[in-house]
Amino acid sequence: MMRRLVRPIAAFGFLVLPVLAHATGGVWCDVDDANLGFRFKAVSSRDGTGGWFGIEGHVETRFGKLPKHLARFEIGDRNLTEHWWGPEGVLLNVQKYDEEPFASVRLTVVTRPVDEGVYEGTYALRITADGGDEAYVTKEGKVSCGGD
Repeated sequence: MMRRLVRPIAAFGFLVLPVLAHATGGVWCDVDDANLGFRFKAVSSRDGTGGWFGIEGHVETRFGKLPKHLARFEIGDRNLTEHWWGPEGVLLNVQKYDEEPFASVRLTVVTRPVDEGVYEGTYALRITADGGDEAYVTKEGKVSCGGD
């Protein structure tokens, strides 16, 4: 009985796996300037209907005095607060904060397509402290991203 089930399941797997593997793609972004060291990559469905997984990267501020864990931190699911990748471009929001005393780092990336799989745009890095809603430091620069 078990052998009768194994063969059809294996055959189904050989037919479906190539389609599933082809249905995923990835997005990545990089910045290396005087203000920011930023690396990001994630895997997602090419049609935009699935979630993002395999999220990796880091944010490293290169100015001012922040606690070490805010000046450089790894990017994960919990601090990737907004993301989009499609024909219009790539959008990312990465945030990390402390509650006592309040301090936060927010990186926003906005790009537009310039060629197939190539996106260019800007980033805004905002650092807020002491519970204020206004950023006391804002730095901007250029970012490049890719996607397949």
